[in-house]
Amino acid sequence: MHKKLAKFLVSDKRPEGTMSLPEVYGFLFTVCTAPEPVETAEWMEVVFNCKDPNYKSDEKRGKIETALLAVFAEVEALVQFDEPPLPEIIELLEPPIANVRKGAPLAFWSDGFFDGVDWLEDVWAANLDEDAEQVWKEAVKVLAYFSHRDAARELCAGDEDAWVSDQRRAEQRLNALGDAMATYARMGRALAQSSKNHQPFVREVQPGRNDPCFCGSGRKYKRCCMN
Repeated sequence: MHKKLAKFLVSDKRPEGTMSLPEVYGFLFTVCTAPEPVETAEWMEVVFNCKDPNYKSDEKRGKIETALLAVFAEVEALVQFDEPPLPEIIELLEPPIANVRKGAPLAFWSDGFFDGVDWLEDVWAANLDEDAEQVWKEAVKVLAYFSHRDAARELCAGDEDAWVSDQRRAEQRLNALGDAMATYARMGRALAQSSKNHQPFVREVQPGRNDPCFCGSGRKYKRCCMN
């Protein structure tokens, strides 16, 4: 499924920072569960790190955008379950610690998830009270645990028990994954239903992770003001 899309996304013709297909699935989990609707054009830009995807023709653009919309529809259907499952493309590995390693499908999904959390953080902040925010953050910590994003590693390392082995911690996080996905999705759905403003959320355009930082430091955005 989506083999052509997967190949397109990882081609060296795509801009640096373009998401892989597993990352797209994780990212769209956050889009589909956001407290406010997100415009299609907005999230599609983020998939390509807010840069030109370098389509060779309008026909190719149409095919890729149609494929991305199919992935979106698939994720949108999954998050309607009381306990949303991971998409079939995300194969869980044994032992649990293997899911943390670079190249693991769940690690890629978690990377995309954390990118979405970072991108939509201000939307959640505007809709959560203090108690709900704490519950949301705990769910984020579980779902971002397998990510290799620097900020995700820092977030998850903050309250780890030094007496628990990495193997045991990975097992604990994997066992908690389903509940965390359910909590995250349920909170997003509840906030969306109670929201008085149903206009699509348009996020202020920011530099891509590998673009020069807007502060003028000369460093890449991801190494400067992104975190």
